[in-house]
Amino acid sequence: MPNRILAVVLVDLLTISVSASESNAIQLINKDNNGGTVYQTVNINNNVNVATFNTYIGTHSTNAIVDYNAGLILYQMPYKRICVVSRMNRSTFPSISQLESLIHEENPSLHALHRNYGISRKVVRNLYQLGQPAQAMCGGFTTYWATEYQQPVAVGGKGCAGVHLLILEVKLCGVISLF
Repeated sequence: MPNRILAVVLVDLLTISVSASESNAIQLINKDNNGGTVYQTVNINNNVNVATFNTYIGTHSTNAIVDYNAGLILYQMPYKRICVVSRMNRSTFPSISQLESLIHEENPSLHALHRNYGISRKVVRNLYQLGQPAQAMCGGFTTYWATEYQQPVAVGGKGCAGVHLLILEVKLCGVISLF
């Protein structure tokens, strides 16, 4: 687990730029439904076109990377030892500048950032083809391909995981015993 945390920190460092005009970060501390502390961060690096979301809630921490150059969205659930990767639907997913505007709004429009994915049985065999952010985020984890759907989809799965990453609400539904 310490190696996984180090990898996530390294991914965060990749997304933090020296120039404030190239990188934008926001950090929030909230309470979860049980009264526990939830730490959330979003780092947007315009220089490399990557946004990183992190939610730290103990053993159920989750992370996501939006890699605009590769057109990929990666979700990592260390507590399940899995990553999920999906192609970005550029016609419906906010651009990096729109995403940056959303994180600074007083009341962000969450509806546009709800995403539903059906996780396939197809394992990603070569993370190197997906680029450095995918390698850093998912190296050492079993990584599955997913397809985005408009509504949560019953794909013969064992269950769904809800992932809340600040302004990004995600439902990951699996066709394998992920949950």
